Amino acid sequence: MSREISIVIPTYNEKKRIGKTLNELSDYIKNEKLDAEVLIIDAGSPDGTADEVKKYSSKFKDLKIINAGPKPKGKFIKGKQVKKGMLQAEGKYVLFMDADLATPLKYIKSALSQLQSGSQVSICIRNLQKSHKGLRKLISSTGNFLVQGLLLPGISDTQCGFKAFTNEAVKAVFPLQTIDGWGFDMEILAIARKNGYSIGLVEVPDWSDVKEGSKITGSSPIKASIQTFSDLLKIKWRSISGKYKAKK
Repeated sequence: MSREISIVIPTYNEKKRIGKTLNELSDYIKNEKLDAEVLIIDAGSPDGTADEVKKYSSKFKDLKIINAGPKPKGKFIKGKQVKKGMLQAEGKYVLFMDADLATPLKYIKSALSQLQSGSQVSICIRNLQKSHKGLRKLISSTGNFLVQGLLLPGISDTQCGFKAFTNEAVKAVFPLQTIDGWGFDMEILAIARKNGYSIGLVEVPDWSDVKEGSKITGSSPIKASIQTFSDLLKIKWRSISGKYKAKK
């Protein structure tokens, strides 16, 4: 049965904090009276994240656990997880979010409002000058400058892990996604724009950089920035060479 909204959450070694996330998400869904399905896309977490998720199944009308693993050692496959979840989601609207609640859940309604008002894509954007510090701030600012200049002018933050799509946009965009790693956010937005889908922006001044708990990856910021720049060039080439045109 299709739902009003599907909420996709990629996980890897999130056993310690997934319970808190699911409790808060369950309360939010009930308080807002959302007709929702929740899809946990786990990358074969060795810490038992999937088993931990099962303990909270009674809190939801529709909670699915989908295995996207195993995750290759040292690889970042969040893009693969998100793609798998988005394409299996059945909701009229489909949103993916991070398991750490860095973006407060109240922005689900903000994203839904934009989609219901005519946008086909709605993304949360952070103030990178305030949300990041030190080396990470320098890297994110430089990266954003390059992304806007080469690929997505007008989008000041492509990497916030909180994005929503209409079901129509999901079916057009995600089959064309090719990047599993750092650059997948840039790629799906480039595909959406290439195919004429409008992208609404939701500012998130209260985004928090959650440091406690496991991470999707242990890669250093410098290594990640190099990989992201490589992905940016690949996306630019695929875009200008017509690889991202959806079939109508």
